[in-house]
Amino acid sequence: MRESRFIKILIFVSIGLSIIGGIIFSYQKLTLDNKQISFLKIIPEITGFNGERTYLLLFQNNLELRPSGGYLGNFGIIKVKNGKPIIFEVHDTNIFDGFGKTITEPPMPIYDYLGIDNWQMRDGNWSPDFKISAKQVEYFYHLQGGQENFDGIIAINAEILPNLLELTGSIYLQEFDKEFKSEDALYQLEYEVEKAYVDRNIEEGERKKIFKALINEVSDQAIQGSLSFKNELKNLILKELDKKNILLYFKDTKIQETISEFEWDGEVDQSYKDDYLMIVEANLASKKSNYFVEREVEYSIDLNQEKPKVNLKIKYSHQKKEKDWFNDDYRFYLRIYVPLGSWLENAYGISSETKFENELNKTIFASWIEVPAGQEKIIEFEYVLPERINNELGYKILVQKQSGIDELPFKLILKKGKEYIEEKIITKDWEGAISFEE
Repeated sequence: MRESRFIKILIFVSIGLSIIGGIIFSYQKLTLDNKQISFLKIIPEITGFNGERTYLLLFQNNLELRPSGGYLGNFGIIKVKNGKPIIFEVHDTNIFDGFGKTITEPPMPIYDYLGIDNWQMRDGNWSPDFKISAKQVEYFYHLQGGQENFDGIIAINAEILPNLLELTGSIYLQEFDKEFKSEDALYQLEYEVEKAYVDRNIEEGERKKIFKALINEVSDQAIQGSLSFKNELKNLILKELDKKNILLYFKDTKIQETISEFEWDGEVDQSYKDDYLMIVEANLASKKSNYFVEREVEYSIDLNQEKPKVNLKIKYSHQKKEKDWFNDDYRFYLRIYVPLGSWLENAYGISSETKFENELNKTIFASWIEVPAGQEKIIEFEYVLPERINNELGYKILVQKQSGIDELPFKLILKKGKEYIEEKIITKDWEGAISFEE
């Protein structure tokens, strides 16, 4: 491949085409680090230089948070060949699910709190482990009559849209006489597909066509941008990959191994031997209230005892008091993933009896939570960890951030003879380590 040849790099996706089609750069004109060079090696396979490739794009709306990122209101299908998209479609998942006739029993919370007795594609991303969710969504796609065979599945969170518009500038859609700006793009897009389509005399089944129009316009600007713009776009996508706003699953084992090395696969780490925490929320019937919800975590662990004891506090702050078509009380199913064999002693601030599960080599404490609009609430769990966590030489903890949560303020308080404190704004998976002084 000659140096002057342009290739499509980095992920396909932020709002779909804008990345699978749009992140182009040349070898000799953009500066690449070792990580990007390593990724370049699999680009020809991913982008169809070795044959046509077909991908399922999952547009996850993290204003309505779900375990792998957000509510799956839309999905796309894209085919690429020789680095160019040759087919791109966007579908309304709710309409697609209406074609399904097979009844599948849903996970308990979906049945209990949404009143849904048939598990379908739009709710398929129930696992925080993206590979599991991706396979489940693909299963429902085929179960409900989908005909494509996919080479990979890519999730894109809505969070990316305002970040892209910061690079492109505002985008005007002439067909709809509508301008989208970075600062309120997500709200305006929701308004268009939930309310404004009625005033525009658009049929309900076509209410999301503005979504596709916006995707195509962002994609066009990405493709036509200058080399400087493409470099900024490339850096943005790398950042969004690290933050889990883009998740990747490829069926080619070697490609997926490379993706896993970069931690772009959204995997729940099942092999970690030390302390562990993952907080997983599923917004169920709270509209788009995640737009206004902030959280802070305080993790206090006492290692002075034979069995380490944890006090986990999660402070939820709902920033908007008014309820309307967009906002409501934040009602969600909360799962706390902790080391396998942990034992819950007390829970406070929860709205249901705590359920216990073992999954992904973790123990899970699960409860229903309600945070009234405009209020704050502290959820607290007191639990005992397995003895193996207590290491005399030092302490380690892996905190995995749920996809769809932008950042997680985290305070670690550790007691081992003396008190150690570390504070961190977690934007991607984080491993904390403390060595004990003599």
